[in-house]
Amino acid sequence: MKLTGPDHHGVGGKARDVSFLIVRVDTDEDVYGIGEAEAFMGVKEGIEYIKNRLIGQDPLNIRPCVTDILYGAKPPHEPSMAPTATQIPVIWAMSGIEMALCDIAGKTLSTPVYRLFGGNYRDSIRVYLDLSSPKDLANLDEWRALAAYSKTEGFTHIKFDIDYTAPDLTEDSWNRIITLPQMNRIVERISAVRDEVGWETEIAVDCHWHYDVVSAIALANELAHLKLVWMEDPTPATNPDALAEVRAKSPIPICVGEMFDAEQFRMFIDRRACDIIHPDVLFTGGLHETRKISDYSDLHYIPMAMHGNGGPVATIAASHVAAASPNFIGLEYHFQGAPWVEKIVHNEGSLFNDGYIQMTDRPGLGFDLDMDLCSKHLAYGETLF
Repeated sequence: MKLTGPDHHGVGGKARDVSFLIVRVDTDEDVYGIGEAEAFMGVKEGIEYIKNRLIGQDPLNIRPCVTDILYGAKPPHEPSMAPTATQIPVIWAMSGIEMALCDIAGKTLSTPVYRLFGGNYRDSIRVYLDLSSPKDLANLDEWRALAAYSKTEGFTHIKFDIDYTAPDLTEDSWNRIITLPQMNRIVERISAVRDEVGWETEIAVDCHWHYDVVSAIALANELAHLKLVWMEDPTPATNPDALAEVRAKSPIPICVGEMFDAEQFRMFIDRRACDIIHPDVLFTGGLHETRKISDYSDLHYIPMAMHGNGGPVATIAASHVAAASPNFIGLEYHFQGAPWVEKIVHNEGSLFNDGYIQMTDRPGLGFDLDMDLCSKHLAYGETLF
């Protein structure tokens, strides 16, 4: 089912509507699992295709089911539609279904999902807020207020969008440069945030793949004195060599990978193109694929932050991977301007507690849906499970 509703502080500080695609997988033994898939074009069709492939399969046979859909197998095994994980709507659809399968496995075995991954390194999962920017870019007090609000709510790690920090000074939307006047305003506005929160709060910035190598390196050097925890996706995500050049000359750690699959992470790690990886359970193919990515990065002594483009179902699912991954450092959440979103689930209290998600011993992913709230936010033409 697709849920939709208002977000009063979206990208660039502007109000928007947000949507979440919730997936339910039922078994013939009255156990069901809940997951979340990204509500992008083609994902619903991918879910329907995978559904037809999985009917009759053992729901606890999770990794073979994922491998079949994403990578395929040799004959006489009947081939799936997607011989590799590069079939984008398929891997995104599989992500939501695999979460639900993990939920089923945990419920069936009466254990939390993180124990299916070998146990938890931590009981609480640090969350970082993506604040994008305030709506009134030129008003430094709005930058300070946005940062102060997050600190008051208990979040000690926040992120801002460089591309929305000074778009009022973009002279040409099509080239990849940052002009000097724009650079000066970026530094001024992020500096106001640092002045407000002090030096104990971690600040990251996201570039959304917009800039060329020269501008990315210049940006990193201009912001270095602010001691940012990372600079994310400064150049387009298709070229590890360009990003490796930026990383070699950047005084700020480089974070990458929010829409990568496992093979893309392997390529960027092997090319020494990142300091921090940034997988999203909505885009990797699910929790097991994300754990595989985490282990590969940990073998290279690279920490893992976790991108979070989803609502509370995906956020809680990601927290189980975070709990079971020794190199985890922070999990993203976007929807501080949409308080209804975190209420979609019952999770033994609020979703966040002083900037953390508290892990529980509840089996599976450990939550129930608030079906009354879901019914109020059903997208047009949708029905409840």
